Amino acid sequence: MSKSGRISPLMLGVGTMLTSMVVSGFLLGYITDRWLETTPLFLLLFGALGFVGGMLKVYKMLSKLG
Repeated sequence: MSKSGRISPLMLGVGTMLTSMVVSGFLLGYITDRWLETTPLFLLLFGALGFVGGMLKVYKMLSKLG
């Protein structure tokens, strides 16, 4: 299998992984804010944590590529 044939599905997985982690962080923050009746403190906090975690996961996935 050629190298370009292997990269394409990996890029789709990377984009999906980053998006899902950011969305789940915002969703968890929204639910926590509603439960504790706070301002969007946890929404922003968990959204940022989801973004950082997503970027770390993307870095690990792409570093395996070589």
